[in-house]
Amino acid sequence: MDRKINLGILVNNIVGESDFLAEHGLSILIQVQEGEKKEEHLLDCGKSSSTLLHNIAAYGIKLANLSLKTIILSHGHYDHTGGLKGFLENTSQPIPIIGHPDVFARRVSYARGFRTISCPFNQSEIREAGGDLLLTRDSVKINDYLMTTGEVPRKNEFEKNPHFRKITNNRWLDDEVDDDLSIIIDVNQESFFLLCGCCHAGLINTLERVKELTGKKKCYGLMGGLHLVGASQERIDFTIAELKKWNPEVIIPLHCSGKEAMYQLKFHFPEKIKLLNCGDSFNFNTK
Repeated sequence: MDRKINLGILVNNIVGESDFLAEHGLSILIQVQEGEKKEEHLLDCGKSSSTLLHNIAAYGIKLANLSLKTIILSHGHYDHTGGLKGFLENTSQPIPIIGHPDVFARRVSYARGFRTISCPFNQSEIREAGGDLLLTRDSVKINDYLMTTGEVPRKNEFEKNPHFRKITNNRWLDDEVDDDLSIIIDVNQESFFLLCGCCHAGLINTLERVKELTGKKKCYGLMGGLHLVGASQERIDFTIAELKKWNPEVIIPLHCSGKEAMYQLKFHFPEKIKLLNCGDSFNFNTK
């Protein structure tokens, strides 16, 4: 039986003329319809619960009718985790939360001056709010068609994170954002759809991770933050050249993908790029 997948953008940096609010962050609702069966999952929770809850209502969803199977945290930065506690406090059921053990690490960015970018909550606060934390470095199979990448090996020289630091065992260390993960949606026997939070691991590293996990060499499409904001031209060129080899049918860059990279992606993939706002959605069928 075919499944209909709807990916609803609940939080994003850009909004059109609508009732939705924009903020620097990301949250994507995964809605699955399979016959009479419905299932929902949430990738990330944006920067604030006020924006997330407002946009859920603007999307036409009543919280009482939203029954999430899981919340998946792509990584531990504030703009993906800030809305988590407030969202949990407004729901009436415990929710499994899948993420990496480093999600709650203390972190700093030097990209625009010294600033903290950690998740604003600790594990105890999330558990008290109703989150059932499932933290692992490994790939997690959620069901027959959804799984996480788990920790993504860094294999190429271009996809680096030079501006981040973290505190581990009281040491001040470089932070390659090892907790970065993405969601793999099974499309058919040959192909997959990749759903990214920020893709700090690098888009090409992540696609290679999917191939290792699934054996699939065809990416039907990808959506989410690609973290090419502020990227060097060399890295953008590398990403575009490698992406052409994967030849996805649809590319939906959001959040931290960066204006310059989005312009260049649009130039090289004019028929494949979709530039979507907060409140927009993309849907496709799987087998």
